[in-house]
Amino acid sequence: MKRPPTHPFAPARAAALALLVVLTGCSSRENTGTSSGSTTPPPSNGGNDPPPPVVEGANCDNGAFEVRSIGTTELEGETYKVILATPCEYVLSHVQGKKNFPVEERETYYVADSHFELPYIPGVMDNVAYTPGEKNKGWANGMDVEAEVQKLGALPVLYHVIPGYEYGYFTRYDDGLGDIFGAFRPTWRFIKNGGDVNLLFFAPPDTEWPRHRGGWNPREINQEIGFGFLVDTDGKVYIPKGVPLGRQEWNDELRCVVINKAKQPVPVTRTQFPGDESYYMAETFMPGYASISSPGHLYWGHKGKPMIDVAKWDGTLPGNFDKPFTAGCSPDGYNAGHAEGFTWPELREKMRDEYLAGNIDAIPKENLYRIKVYRKDEPNGAVELQGELFYEWDGDEWLPRATGEKLITIDEARSTYRISGHLGDGQRAFIVIEDL
Repeated sequence: MKRPPTHPFAPARAAALALLVVLTGCSSRENTGTSSGSTTPPPSNGGNDPPPPVVEGANCDNGAFEVRSIGTTELEGETYKVILATPCEYVLSHVQGKKNFPVEERETYYVADSHFELPYIPGVMDNVAYTPGEKNKGWANGMDVEAEVQKLGALPVLYHVIPGYEYGYFTRYDDGLGDIFGAFRPTWRFIKNGGDVNLLFFAPPDTEWPRHRGGWNPREINQEIGFGFLVDTDGKVYIPKGVPLGRQEWNDELRCVVINKAKQPVPVTRTQFPGDESYYMAETFMPGYASISSPGHLYWGHKGKPMIDVAKWDGTLPGNFDKPFTAGCSPDGYNAGHAEGFTWPELREKMRDEYLAGNIDAIPKENLYRIKVYRKDEPNGAVELQGELFYEWDGDEWLPRATGEKLITIDEARSTYRISGHLGDGQRAFIVIEDL
């Protein structure tokens, strides 16, 4: 019987193992009469190391994150600063700001001669994010942008936005047809005809304006609909003027926040839609601070892992296998739950067998954490605990656990739960992260 290793992982080894390991979920079969490894949780993985420095300001020269303060919140007599934290490798101004790309300004758009790269224009693209990758040149996809444009001709290409913002290249418009996908329409469209490029804007209810009708491949979506900035065959990028490239998705009331009381940051990813629904950078919950959540489908990664190890494109990897929790805050409510991939029976059993055979190691305890959800219904009222979600080592796997009166069952067979609710004026919710 393989037991959890007794020595701490080196950081490089731990990062590599994050690509392989998930030992979670409830068993779908009885283990009566079988021994299940050590009851000692897996060892430390650097959980006592100091967290990356928090440097507030618009540049990353002195820290690992760009941090923007958006307010404060108070819980049980303690005040927390509410911030948006972006890892510097995703900050567009930091990565591309010092490159001298010629920019031509026209009546309704800019043209940046950036050689197929996602460029940075100060004051215009401050809410646009850079997405690291070997081939994508900063764009929010995994394809070789230059090769695809050379093969298919000028293409609109999807970009990403910083935490707390929604994509500026689509809008939601209810045309009464009951088609959820049809509600997603381009905010603008670049049309290239020969040597001419025109920028058109959506004016509801324009029934001729295209809408999303399925297909997840960004190449198909880009050709069918036209989301994003236009990238021409000569490598020039066309960027709209006078429109939000990233739309703020919170208000000053800050009804729901996530407070990180743990020792390490927690990276959160979101899936991109319209797009390829891969995992992309969202917020990072920094120790000692509060944060809001980005819109969309959110998955919380291992505590202490860098964002780039959690926000992956690789379609061969199991979905959110390294992401133990899901969801977060919205302007009018909260939702936190055990993540599906982290508790999926077939995946769990496969990884457990690999672990028991001695082929892989267990997820260290310090990479996991617990979530407590609190709610306050009156401005001067008491804060009430709604429930708690966490994982427990049972000897050969991590099992989902939950306590509280407000639990909502996700899957009874897996003992997975969520805690969610709506918030009205004056009401507050606090999702608190603590070390396991």
